[in-house]
Amino acid sequence: MNNRRLSILISFVLMLALFSCRNSQELVYMQDTYHEEVLQALPDSVTEYQVKPGDILYVSIKSMNAEVNALFNPEAGMSTQSYNSFQKFTTPQGAYLYGFEVDRNGNLRLPILGLIPVAGNPQSKIEAIVQAQADKYMKDAIVKVKLLNYMVTVLGEVKNPGVYYNYNNDFTLLSALGMANGNTDFADIHKITIIRPMENGKKVIKLDLSNKESWMSEAFYLYPNDYVFVEPDQYKNFQLNSQAYSLIFSSFSILLAVFGFLL
Repeated sequence: MNNRRLSILISFVLMLALFSCRNSQELVYMQDTYHEEVLQALPDSVTEYQVKPGDILYVSIKSMNAEVNALFNPEAGMSTQSYNSFQKFTTPQGAYLYGFEVDRNGNLRLPILGLIPVAGNPQSKIEAIVQAQADKYMKDAIVKVKLLNYMVTVLGEVKNPGVYYNYNNDFTLLSALGMANGNTDFADIHKITIIRPMENGKKVIKLDLSNKESWMSEAFYLYPNDYVFVEPDQYKNFQLNSQAYSLIFSSFSILLAVFGFLL
């Protein structure tokens, strides 16, 4: 009888261990890569974001004309308030107030230069378009164009969920997870969901970051206003309820001991 109770107890402990254990390999990105392997990447025409109506652009045009500089670069006169000048374009409020919005027809309205059609073009090409227009009105102009509303929302099993801004020409899923300080121990990297706004609704894309093929997905390169969800693994519920399971285990052990004493 004692051997039977002992077997039951050991089986119960092993069952708990089985459900609570997790292989660290399950949290490794791109598990199927090998040393010095060259991963194929999608062409820029696929990964580079095409500006749409409603996007907000930073446009700087500098020339030998001080009046033109004042029109396009109002922050230049704020040298004594450098912090406030920096904040103008690095906060959502500043971008909205001081950036140039692409109107519903896809045009950018700029002082002196007027309406310039830009929608459907990547940021780099828009810079060239504005440069060509500026060259018609001023000499030796230097044009710089940046997208100000390049933000993504990262939620789920990451250490610091939130909204993150990007100021580079591209933004990958790994960059976004890095900004969120990586995933938690409960993350299931096989189940990453990206929700992307489209003209006709929201597009849902599933990714498995344990597989190098995810690098070839269109969703690996994030677009403005994308949502990234890192799903929890199957062990999370057990971990969250581990105290309750420990209490049950303790109670079960006491009952076995009392039962053995009575017998």
